Amino acid sequence: MLTVELTELPECKDFDPQYRRAPNRGYHLDRHDTLVALKNALRYVPEEHHKIVAPEFLEELRTRGRIYGYRYRPAGRITGLPVDQYQGKIVEARAMQVMIDNNLDFDITLYPYELVTYGESG
Repeated sequence: MLTVELTELPECKDFDPQYRRAPNRGYHLDRHDTLVALKNALRYVPEEHHKIVAPEFLEELRTRGRIYGYRYRPAGRITGLPVDQYQGKIVEARAMQVMIDNNLDFDITLYPYELVTYGESG
C-alpha cells in the first residue's frame, strides 16, 4: 500500500513563466464560506503546519479563486505511465492515477500548476 506522509512541510515552489496558469476564478466568498474553505483544505495538512500554510491558502483563494496547495505539488517531472505500471487491484483506479499524472504533465495539460482536469471549465 502506498501512503503519503505530510509530516514534513515542502518548500514553496517557483512557477516557470513559460507555462500557462489557470484563469483567476474570482473571489466571491463571504467570511463564513472563506473559513469553511480554509478549514476544508487544512484538514489534509498536519496541524503543526497550519500557521504557515493557512495564510498561503488564503492568498491562493483571494488571488486565484481556489485553494490549490501549490507547495504540495510534487517536484520534478510527472508523466502518465501505461496503466499496467501503476499499483492497485482495480484497473479503473489505476486509470484515474494515469489521468491525474497526465493532468500534472507540463507537456500535456493546459494548466499544470492547478490540476484543472476539465480544461477551461475547471
